Amino acid sequence: MLGRQLTRRAALQTIGGGVLGSLLLSACGGSSSETTETAESTPTPTTAAASGGSSSTPTAAASPTPSTQGTTGGTPATGDPVRVGVIATLSGVYTSLGENMIGGIQVALDEVGGVAGGRPIELVIEDSAGSPDQALAKARQLIERDKVHLLAGVILSNEAAALRDFVVEQQIPWIIGNAGLPGLTRDPNMRSPYIFRVSCANGQYEAPFGQYAYEKLGYRRIVLTALDYSAGHDKAGAFGKRFQEAGGEIVGEVYAPIDTQDYGPYLQRIQQMDADAVFAFYSGGDAARFVPQYVDFGLADMFPLIGSGDTVDENILAEQGEAALGVVSVLHYSPLYDSPENQKFVEEFNARYNAPTGQFSYQGYLNGRVIVEALNATDGNVEDTESFLQALREVQFVGPAGEFRFHPESQGPVIPVFVRRVEELPDGTLGNVVIDELGAVDDLSY
Repeated sequence: MLGRQLTRRAALQTIGGGVLGSLLLSACGGSSSETTETAESTPTPTTAAASGGSSSTPTAAASPTPSTQGTTGGTPATGDPVRVGVIATLSGVYTSLGENMIGGIQVALDEVGGVAGGRPIELVIEDSAGSPDQALAKARQLIERDKVHLLAGVILSNEAAALRDFVVEQQIPWIIGNAGLPGLTRDPNMRSPYIFRVSCANGQYEAPFGQYAYEKLGYRRIVLTALDYSAGHDKAGAFGKRFQEAGGEIVGEVYAPIDTQDYGPYLQRIQQMDADAVFAFYSGGDAARFVPQYVDFGLADMFPLIGSGDTVDENILAEQGEAALGVVSVLHYSPLYDSPENQKFVEEFNARYNAPTGQFSYQGYLNGRVIVEALNATDGNVEDTESFLQALREVQFVGPAGEFRFHPESQGPVIPVFVRRVEELPDGTLGNVVIDELGAVDDLSY
């Protein structure tokens, strides 16, 4: 995690000037000592071309240079830039998530030389600082002042909830890059023709894992533990519901606040329960602390730890160290998934940032790739909103983890899901090795 907060200008220098790689490396530690940043009274847009330097005045996307990028392509730009507003957590406890998401977007744009549909793509990046109020303020800036053509990104569910009504009012396409608030795609009264999501809804992959834990892992009694906010309850709840439907019993639930430093009181409660295993959902710096403390408390010898893939994301495995070994998790991505597309993505991301890929960079890649595909399908005519929305609905491609497409009703992803286990790799590092596949899962399946 960063040793200082990212100001808007620091974020500009980070993303546009090639410093993001070093920040991603430091972000792998997952420390969460920073405090949440508040909205600035007189903001200026953080604008970065899809590749290249930074400027307070938007510039067209530059082609990536061989020294910093992987393979690139694309056709020459002939039209005005397509302005994409990206909202991400670039300060606070979830800084690393936002940075990795933006890094993934950048890789997708680099592959086409920053040009799609004959037009250069320009990213206008804003820091939400993990605050719903600030996220909404940034969305207003991006749409009303910066005149972006579409929105991307957003890490947290409560931020997405704050944006929903305003974005729909403005009738601007929004491709969510991480926030898993289920209702945005699952609830007929909340979903919208303008809202798409490339990441999973909270519970989308945890639900089938609940059945898997009963039928394949053989567990009968499980404790749920998660972060005490909407995503934590959604994910643990989806796992627990499907586990119970399969015949299992949830013997207890333990929720801890975001940015908990000492999990001792919560681990003590788990210790007193009669269970076969513990299912956990923690993320970012919280996960980096939870897993080692779980082992130090002696619980790993009592209850095997399984969980959502966030709990052992690649960007925190190094900090978790041996404590993460053997943890079985479920996720829609692993850097170790064996496919040519994934190998290419891993190599390109590592070449650009000297950092491991993970679910947040993968979702960022999907975010960028979907935008590229829709722009190509419409010859860059993003101003024709209805045609662009239809092009988004029809997007289909083989990505790093397999085939990607949107569900025709929910506009959420239909996406492969994997069971992984943390193992020591031949080079001595830790990785999530795919041990099983649960097939393609959509967000209306649970």
